[in-house]
Amino acid sequence: MKHMSFAAAIAAMLVLSILTAGRVSAHAELDRSNPEAGSTVNGSPNQVEIWFTEEIAEGSTIAVVDASGKSATTAEAKLDLFDPDRKHLTVELVPNLPDGTYTVDWTSISAEDGDTESDSFTFTVEGSGTPVASPVASPEASPTATSTPPATKVSGSLQNTDPPKAQKADIDERALAIALSTGVIAALLIYGFWRLVRPKRHPFDRNPR
Repeated sequence: MKHMSFAAAIAAMLVLSILTAGRVSAHAELDRSNPEAGSTVNGSPNQVEIWFTEEIAEGSTIAVVDASGKSATTAEAKLDLFDPDRKHLTVELVPNLPDGTYTVDWTSISAEDGDTESDSFTFTVEGSGTPVASPVASPEASPTATSTPPATKVSGSLQNTDPPKAQKADIDERALAIALSTGVIAALLIYGFWRLVRPKRHPFDRNPR
């Protein structure tokens, strides 16, 4: 009986140790991130992504702050529902972050037993793209300004050539009207003169001459 009691006690201790080990391991630790911990990125990233070692639950958080402690996120962290393992957590960042070092504080909630885990890491932003936009925009504006004068010259040349054509048409129509009027008047004068000077015949004179 003593041997059976001793064996039962050992078995109970083994079961308890296994259960305790299982509870200790049920924490969602940081597996990897984007940007990576301690890395330097060129330009402002759009978001911070973290992959954990096990499935996480809703309520897990990511907070990103700059060197002065100002928040650099635009919304709360979101669990990636398209990830079948439910290990992917993301948070959107403010656009065009200035150069500097940013601290990422995360808290995970295990989907297995609800245990939480927290930690932090940093990344550095260099070569922000905000100043680059100004030089790119100015060369595009100058060709547009220089292309305007040729269009004006072309328009002016068309305006200068159109009036002579219209004036020529007016002159031709006027000359034609004058010629027709002169011809009609001349025909009337000739007819009137002929009526005056033609020989008159006596009404009783039936013999032709």
